[in-house]
Amino acid sequence: MKLVALVVAIAITGLVQAPPQKFVPDAIRPSDLKVRLDLVGTMPSKTNPTSPATAGKSLLLIDQAGALFLWNGSRADVLLSKSNLPAGVKLMGYEPFLNVAANGAGTTVYVMFISSSVPKDVPKHQSPHAESNAWYLLYAFDFDGASLTRPRPIVALQERPDGHSGGGMVVLPGESVLFAAGDNGDSYEDGGINAQDPSNHLAKIIQIDPGTGAIKVVAVGVRACQRLTIDTFGGDARLSFVDPGGWVSEEINSVRVTDLAGAAPLNFGWGRASTDGRSREGTFYIDKLGNSTAKAPADEPDFIQPVAEFGREKATQVAVSGPVHSSSSFQTITFLFGDLVSGAVYAVTGPPSALHQPVLAVSLVDGQGQTVTLKGLANAQRGDSRFFTFPDGTAGVLLEATGQFFQLTELSR
Repeated sequence: MKLVALVVAIAITGLVQAPPQKFVPDAIRPSDLKVRLDLVGTMPSKTNPTSPATAGKSLLLIDQAGALFLWNGSRADVLLSKSNLPAGVKLMGYEPFLNVAANGAGTTVYVMFISSSVPKDVPKHQSPHAESNAWYLLYAFDFDGASLTRPRPIVALQERPDGHSGGGMVVLPGESVLFAAGDNGDSYEDGGINAQDPSNHLAKIIQIDPGTGAIKVVAVGVRACQRLTIDTFGGDARLSFVDPGGWVSEEINSVRVTDLAGAAPLNFGWGRASTDGRSREGTFYIDKLGNSTAKAPADEPDFIQPVAEFGREKATQVAVSGPVHSSSSFQTITFLFGDLVSGAVYAVTGPPSALHQPVLAVSLVDGQGQTVTLKGLANAQRGDSRFFTFPDGTAGVLLEATGQFFQLTELSR
């Protein structure tokens, strides 16, 4: 999150420091895991970058402030900006180019805008949040590796742009789009009843049919997921994501893609469950202000348990970012992820089907083998690390503060 977004968040929530918590996740463990960073390039604009996306053999660089670039290996060329928007889009908020995803062939690129208006005849879904005054607006474009053409609107979901927007997006093999709509809320909240209500799109993962605009809620209780990934493990395609918490737990989650086709949505716990009125964050019960009140059972029926979780560990602010998986970049690491605020980098090493794994600290070195940190590479600023995968399947990370992006390689121990 860049400065303008941080100012908005503080203005809304009054957040200055996390209250102390009685119940917290296990501490992050030290490890001998080490990852090398090799500089690849720099974005031409860096107002509010997010994780780059792949489209076939192309790497797309996203500035959520309103620009989409095509990286050609040495420079970034503009694909889409505020000057060549589709006629039906009127940008709104500080991240109006919320996210981008492409189909497997890289021939169709989907862009999720935040817009104050919706084109005629586009299916619209109202939000129960009283302050909603904008729309998640999904467009599809044809992509030939050089330009975006034939824009067509698909669906609009009403939203509150000053709250948690989420934005994670990925395209399934069958061409439908998965989109993580945030709870549109603030800190000092427990997700309320909207996050658990499958009749609305807030705090949900939505499956969208690009041909008809029809939507289906496939997961509830997802607070503010900003990146969705699909990777194959042992023949199983899995959907994985991190979900930033409030005061208590930063989660890493993973489920089989086939599990999304169940009769009832998967439940990741955020918000007040209709069964018992309790709200959950990670493996903890929380009160209406988001404070932990008890440890929940390790395997609660009907709730998806996290692969791993970590807490603030006395930090004023924490926000998980990632994850990234790469069989060509990593040997031991299953998922690499980090903290947007401190720049710390973490990993889990067990299979994604194994729950409640320890979170391991990861050290970084540059191409010359010298120890570095993401905060140091960001000139001692909050770097806001955004993890991603290059078109060749290798792992990468982009720093919002500088616009620089790096290839990541795990070093043998």
